[in-house]
Amino acid sequence: MKTITIKLPPQEAARLDAFIQEKKYPSKSEFIRNLIRQKLDEETQQKERIGWLSLAEQSLQDLWNNDKDEETWKEYL
Repeated sequence: MKTITIKLPPQEAARLDAFIQEKKYPSKSEFIRNLIRQKLDEETQQKERIGWLSLAEQSLQDLWNNDKDEETWKEYL
């Protein structure tokens, strides 16, 4: 694994230590790795949602914008 270093103000470092102890994380490193994984997964999931929404939008446009509906609606309008 590659090592990275972060600097925190004393208050934040103390809060982090207390949180890790309270939640029984094995280490600060494990906690930070989990945060990074979650953030990266959120990014991937967001891109996937946008992709699915784009497909759904295109499908709806195909349903709404067709000549057959024009002919059908002419009878009722």
